[in-house]
Amino acid sequence: MKRKLPLALFLTVAVFSLSALLYSSCIQKTEAAKTGFTAAQFPHPLNPLDTVEIKLVKQILLDEKKIDTTYRFYLINLNEPPKQEILAYKKGDDFRREAFASVYDRASNKTYEAIVDLKTKKILLYNHIPGVTPGFFAKDSVATEFLMKDERWLAGLKKRNINPDSVKTSGVFAGEMGIAPADHRELICVPEYKNKKYEHLPIDGLVAYVDLTDSKVLKVLDDGGKGFYKPADISYFDSDSAESLLPPTKPLKITSPEGTSFTVEGFQVTSNKWSMRVGLHNREGLVIYEAKYNDNGNWRSVIYRASMAEMYVPYGSTDLGHTAWNYYDGGAYRMGQLFTKKMCKLKNGSDVPENSVYLPGFFHNEKGKPLQIDSAVAVFEEFGGPITRHGKFSEDARNIAVKYFTRIGNYDYAFKWIFREDGQIDLTAELTGIVGIKGVNRVTDAPGTEDESYNGTYFGTLVAPHVEAVNHQHFFSFRLDLDVDGTENLLEEMNTSALPAGKNNPWSNAFVMQMSLIKNEKEAQRNSNTASNRHWMIANANSTNSLGQQKSYVLMPGHNASPLALPGSGPRKMADFLESQLWATAYKERESFPAGDYPNSRGIKDGLPSWIIDNESLEKKDMVVWYNMGITHIVRPEDWPVMNVHAMGFSLIPFGFFDKNPVAANKHSVKKSKVASSKISLPPDMTLCVPLPKDKKDSGKKAG
Repeated sequence: MKRKLPLALFLTVAVFSLSALLYSSCIQKTEAAKTGFTAAQFPHPLNPLDTVEIKLVKQILLDEKKIDTTYRFYLINLNEPPKQEILAYKKGDDFRREAFASVYDRASNKTYEAIVDLKTKKILLYNHIPGVTPGFFAKDSVATEFLMKDERWLAGLKKRNINPDSVKTSGVFAGEMGIAPADHRELICVPEYKNKKYEHLPIDGLVAYVDLTDSKVLKVLDDGGKGFYKPADISYFDSDSAESLLPPTKPLKITSPEGTSFTVEGFQVTSNKWSMRVGLHNREGLVIYEAKYNDNGNWRSVIYRASMAEMYVPYGSTDLGHTAWNYYDGGAYRMGQLFTKKMCKLKNGSDVPENSVYLPGFFHNEKGKPLQIDSAVAVFEEFGGPITRHGKFSEDARNIAVKYFTRIGNYDYAFKWIFREDGQIDLTAELTGIVGIKGVNRVTDAPGTEDESYNGTYFGTLVAPHVEAVNHQHFFSFRLDLDVDGTENLLEEMNTSALPAGKNNPWSNAFVMQMSLIKNEKEAQRNSNTASNRHWMIANANSTNSLGQQKSYVLMPGHNASPLALPGSGPRKMADFLESQLWATAYKERESFPAGDYPNSRGIKDGLPSWIIDNESLEKKDMVVWYNMGITHIVRPEDWPVMNVHAMGFSLIPFGFFDKNPVAANKHSVKKSKVASSKISLPPDMTLCVPLPKDKKDSGKKAG
C-alpha cells in the first residue's frame, strides 16, 4: 500500500516540479529561438535549401521518372540566382527558387545534372554529363566483396597468416594513378583489420586496383610481406572515451548581459559596422555573401561571395597505398557533409564561446535524405584586444566572427571569418583531429633503422611503436568574389624593394613599394614572396578617395606552402590549380571550383588552368580572385593520438578604401570620408605602375 505524502510536503514538491518544468520549457524555447527556424520564415534568394526543399528535389525527380531509388545523390544544393539578379534584389521582391542536383546511376555509370524549379515543381534541365566521376558513396565499399573473391588478394593475406574474415578494405580514388578507363570509378585499396584496436592501421605491402564500374579487380601488388602487417594495439584516439589531461580550471564565462551588438534575421547578420549573409553549401561548407561595411551610413560593398572552394590533401610516402592518398576533401567528400551520421553540432564553450548565436545547416546523404543540424554555424562577438591605442586612448576591438566546424574522416577543420570594426577581414583555418598513419616495422626513429627511409630520413614520424604518421600537405583554395565599391575592379601586385645604392639612395637605406597592374588572366598566376612583402590589391576602377588614392582592399598572405610532389607526377597533375598561389578570372556564373566540378575525373580536365586559356582582360572587370593556402605537415610526437589545433590564415585589409582611420578621431578631425570620382580611365596612381616582376616558378624535374 502506498503511503500518502503530507499535504504541505505534497504542495512543496508540486510547486518545485512545476517550477522546474517551466524553467526547462523556458530554456528549450530560448535555444529554439536561437536556432529553430526554416529558410521559408525569412525568405531570401540566397537562403540555403532547407530539409523540406531537399526532400522536394528528390520527389520531383522521382515523379518525373528521371531517377529511381537506386540512384545516388552526389549533391543537392541551392541553384544560386545570377549575380545581377541578386545585386538588384530588394527585400520583398519576388525571386526564383531553384535547386541544383547531381545524381549518379551506378548501373549505367552515368552522371546527370538537374535544375529543379521549386515553385512550379518542374524540372528545368536534366542532362547527362559524359566522362565524369562523382564523389564518394557508401556503396563504394563493395570493393571488399570483389577482393574477397580474388585469388591474388587472398594469396597475399594467406602469405601473412591473415584470416580473410578478419579484414576489410579501405580505398581512395585512383585519380591520375588509375589504370581503368578514365570515366570509371576506380579505387586503390589496402586491407585493414576489422578489430577496433587495429583497424585504423593499414596492412602494409598489399595493394589492389579495383574498378567499381566493371565490378572487378584489375591488379594486385604484393611486396611479399616486407611491410608491417601484424595486429598492433595502436591506442587510436576514441572520442567517446576520451579524457582531458589538463588540470581543472575555474569557470571562464563569456556573456552578453545586455544582448548582442549584432542582429540575426534568418541568415542575415547585421552589426553597427558590418552586414553579411551566411550560407552553408553541401559541397563548400561555409559561404559568406554580400559583406558590406557601414561607412557613416553608406553601406559599401566588399565581398559578393567568399568560400573555401576546394581542399586537397596529398601524402608523401613512397609505398603505393599512401602514394594514392591524394584527397579532394571538397570535390570527392563534400567537406565531410556526406557522412551525415558523423556530423556533430558545435560545442558551446569549447568550439565557440558561450555568447554565440547559432544558425542551422541543412545537409543530405547519398540517398537524398535531409538532415538538419541546428548549431552548424556560430555567430558571436569576440574581444580582440585594443583595436587602436596611443597614450591614454585605447579602444577595444569588438569583432564579429562566423565559425563552422566539420569532420572529414580522421581530420577536423574549422573555418572562421572575422569582421573587424576597422574594415579588416581575417580568415582563420583550424586543423585538428587525427593524423594519417601507416604500419611500419620499426619501433624507434633512432639512426640506423632501415625501414621506409631515404638516405636515413623517414617519410613520416614514429608516434608509437610500429605507427608512423606520414608526411603530408593540406591545401585550401579560396574563391573570393570581391566587389570593392562595385563590380568594376582592378588587380594589382604590390612589391617592396630596396633602391640601388647611388645618388637616389645615398645612405643605402631607402626602399619603396612599387605597384604592377595585372592586365589579364594569365598574368594573374602569381606566388607569394616574403622577400618583397608581396601582396595583391583589388581596387575600384572608377574612383579614388579624397587623397587621390585607389579605394582598395589588399589580400595579405599568411603562412603558405607549395606542392612538393614533382611536376609531372600524378598528384601534381591532379591538382594543377596549385601551380600558382594566386589566380584571377573574369567572373562567370558556373566557374565555381578551382579543380573543376568533378575533380576525380581523369579524362576531363576542368578548373582554373582551362578557364584562363582565353586570357580575358581583368581591367575594369568583375573578377574572382582565387587564393591557395597550404601547410606542410611534418608530424610531431605531440600530435598523437589526437592533434591540437593548428591555425593559419590570410587577411583582407582596406588600403585607401577610407581616407583616414575609420574607428578613431579627435575634435579636430574631419568626421566623414570624401570620395572623388575619377574622370580618367584609370585612377591617377596607375601611371606609377611598373612591369610585373618575374615570378619564381617550380624548377623541379618532371617525374616519370
